[in-house]
Amino acid sequence: MDISTRALLVNTTVRVWSGEKRDKAITREICTMKGAENNAVRANKSLLGEHIHGVQTAERGVRQAVSERTLPWMDDGTRILKGAAFMAFTEAMADPTRAFYGAVETFIDGYPEIRYEARRRLGDAFLESDFPPQARLKERFGVKLTYLPVPSTADFRVNLSDEEIAAVRRNAEEALRGTVNDAVRALLDRLQEPVARLSTRLRLFRRASNGKVQHPFRDSLIENVRAIVRLAPTLNLLDDPRIGELCADIEQHLTAHDPEQLRTSARLRESVADEADAILRRMQGAFA
Repeated sequence: MDISTRALLVNTTVRVWSGEKRDKAITREICTMKGAENNAVRANKSLLGEHIHGVQTAERGVRQAVSERTLPWMDDGTRILKGAAFMAFTEAMADPTRAFYGAVETFIDGYPEIRYEARRRLGDAFLESDFPPQARLKERFGVKLTYLPVPSTADFRVNLSDEEIAAVRRNAEEALRGTVNDAVRALLDRLQEPVARLSTRLRLFRRASNGKVQHPFRDSLIENVRAIVRLAPTLNLLDDPRIGELCADIEQHLTAHDPEQLRTSARLRESVADEADAILRRMQGAFA
């Protein structure tokens, strides 16, 4: 099945001015004072301190939202998105993107005070030239999602002989199969992690006769499993029926129970943990 007709690639660029600045003069002073070679020790200034943390948190939110809804593809950070999930993906990205630009606006609004405070924080290391004018700050921040087609091995527009093109195509097809397999494995890993954690936490949970609980678990233990099962169809690039069957079993045997029921019944906890272990074995065997 040609993956190029079923998916597209997503490249995420998030620009954030960190406010980290190397001070060459102080670097030279330190190297001279310590008898070190030039640039063996470097002095970096934090121009913004903790004031940029809100934007950085929002940046992580954008990247996390992309990672949750896509699978890894290339080493450069490019990820793959199931074509049928494109509209849902763009809708899901609206809130984290809006939150990012909101954090940027808050930062820019407070920039005059941040720059004034930096005079005190940095002392003699303060340089007015390190700080761009407030009117130019927006260009230092941004979110860009670039969508690209998945390359097709059937389309080679290279001036090579038929034999050479065939060799290149075989190489490309082998590489593509490996990349698709890696993407499927990434989805399995995302399914396995919360299921394995569920099994472990259920087996550790204990309620003593006096009511005291050892190794308690939160409701999120179950909700995290439910969340990845809801998301799995949008990550199942080739609509592999084995993924669908695993998710159906997880819903039927692992997430059908209320967390409080699991806390109350030791027999139910043991039964669900056993089912989780059986599903984990199936995951490992089906895609070995």
